[in-house]
Amino acid sequence: MGLDMKSSQLSLLLGAGVALVPQAALAQSAEVFGDFRARYETVEQTGKLDADSLTLRSRVGVRFKPADDRFTFLAEAENNITLSGDDRNTSLDPRPQFATINDPDFTELNRAQLTFSPDEAWSFTVGRQYIGFDGNRIIGSPGWRQDKNSYDAAVVNFERGALEATYVYSWHLNRGPGTDFNWDMSSHLLNASFAVSPALKLAGFVYLIDIEETGRENLSNTTFGARLTGSTEIGEFGVSYDLMVATQTDSGSATASYDNTLIDSGVAFTRGGARFALGYDVITGDGAFAFANPLAGNHGTAGWADVFHGGGRSSPPDGLEDFNVEVSYGASVESSAIEGWRAGLIWRDFSSENTGNDLGEELDAFVRLSFANDVSLSFEMANYDGPDASYAPADKTKYWVTLGYKF
Repeated sequence: MGLDMKSSQLSLLLGAGVALVPQAALAQSAEVFGDFRARYETVEQTGKLDADSLTLRSRVGVRFKPADDRFTFLAEAENNITLSGDDRNTSLDPRPQFATINDPDFTELNRAQLTFSPDEAWSFTVGRQYIGFDGNRIIGSPGWRQDKNSYDAAVVNFERGALEATYVYSWHLNRGPGTDFNWDMSSHLLNASFAVSPALKLAGFVYLIDIEETGRENLSNTTFGARLTGSTEIGEFGVSYDLMVATQTDSGSATASYDNTLIDSGVAFTRGGARFALGYDVITGDGAFAFANPLAGNHGTAGWADVFHGGGRSSPPDGLEDFNVEVSYGASVESSAIEGWRAGLIWRDFSSENTGNDLGEELDAFVRLSFANDVSLSFEMANYDGPDASYAPADKTKYWVTLGYKF
């Protein structure tokens, strides 16, 4: 089904939904919201010319709240402009001699959604919207690049007490940058969770993902799995833990055959402003296909340099093992223009799950500052150092300076 027909479906659904809102509910005010993010980024990559870019991403939206508070309408537009630096490779302006900074200029409608909440437990949302489960690991609306992903979808959510369940049918992924790289799809997503206690929350999910976009059919899959999270205290230390296990097979429009597994695990210890965390993540691969994440927020999953991301997959065909260690410290600041700060280091060691080959290591570093009036400033760095081998990605170093403001 073409993009024009998909857009027409979205318009018809929203139009029909608005028509159902009682006329008495339409004479109300609206809330305007938004954010601005200026980012300077540089990339040094072996075999490529250095790239740099200064961009400004703007989002402005309106949330309409009628007197009949069962209904809510939300719309949001997004724009990105380049302030400086055209020496880069992007999807909309390919310059393959340069390293990639995929933040070209664009303007788009990022969200347009109508929600009906008949009571405190149920809600029904139709339109273009953000969707994310379990930290965006498999399903999410990633916003690391200046173009944040959204979905054309119908969503049913139920929440009562410790139980939450969500069903999604999505027919289109607005993946950017701009509108040239969106995907048609027919995906059914079911996620449910139950909080037993602060020390134990259980979640289960089934995702039937059918990517209809030409050339992307083999990203279609059936994924099901479970997640365990929780936190507790041991003496003076806070302890949090996270374990996700998922299996995935080809389905839908896929013509290839694969059967892969994802295991994400981590534990973190905190005391005061100090944090020490260990993680071990595994994505299996059979040499042709690895565990696919076409709808995920992949940045940072296997390092901030993103050397193992691309084409909707988050690892090489032979899979990936990622052992990582984080050390950081932060604090709130009273009687100061700076409200809080955090600084830290993350070290990662990579290897191939299928072959055992060394895939190098990466060091990520950050300093993040928060100010009054929802202003933030961050300095971040990622340095990937791979082995001198044909099977490994090229060495890559990235730097970011980001200034943000929300209202």
